[in-house]
Amino acid sequence: MNDGFHVGGDQINMIGGINPTGKIVNANPEPRRPGASTSNVVWSEPLIFINYRRTDTKAAADIEAELARALGAGVAFRDAQMPAGTRFPRELSERAKSCKVMLSVIGDKWDAPHNLRLLNQESDWVRREIAIALRHRIPVVPILVGARGLLVADNLPADIRAIAELQSPQLRRGYDAQDVQKLVDNLLREVPTLAYALIRNRS
Repeated sequence: MNDGFHVGGDQINMIGGINPTGKIVNANPEPRRPGASTSNVVWSEPLIFINYRRTDTKAAADIEAELARALGAGVAFRDAQMPAGTRFPRELSERAKSCKVMLSVIGDKWDAPHNLRLLNQESDWVRREIAIALRHRIPVVPILVGARGLLVADNLPADIRAIAELQSPQLRRGYDAQDVQKLVDNLLREVPTLAYALIRNRS
């Protein structure tokens, strides 16, 4: 296990654009009140892609809502936002390779027998999104939910095996709003791209 996240070093300007001058670490934002919004920013393009299975929809939606409270509306993309009639293969592929951070929400049924069969198919969108991010050198943060144990590299397809080696924060079983806020606050401190976005947001 590592003592922090090891992710990419690009910095993000608030509404689009990249500032590749280095990375900010150990940001220490002031604590936020549970459920309190700290940002009036509206993002023109998402910074974060949330990757998840349907069995983890609640956790993914809760994390998305907390990120929006902290960093502003539209900061995160989740497939539920796509309008009816969207050509989803192209949309998901473009979003996965253009985001700056991918959060992969992984619950205890993520690789249950049926989902494991899906995971071993190249057509599985959970797998495809992660593989696209890794291929484009986009930082991926696995978030374990509930009783989920650590990922085992040998159990994963080769194109996403690397996520088993990444530091993985966890939401406890029966988590509440304060747990989600604590998770997001930790991400805002430990993932350089998000730390920089928060600093820009508050400046």
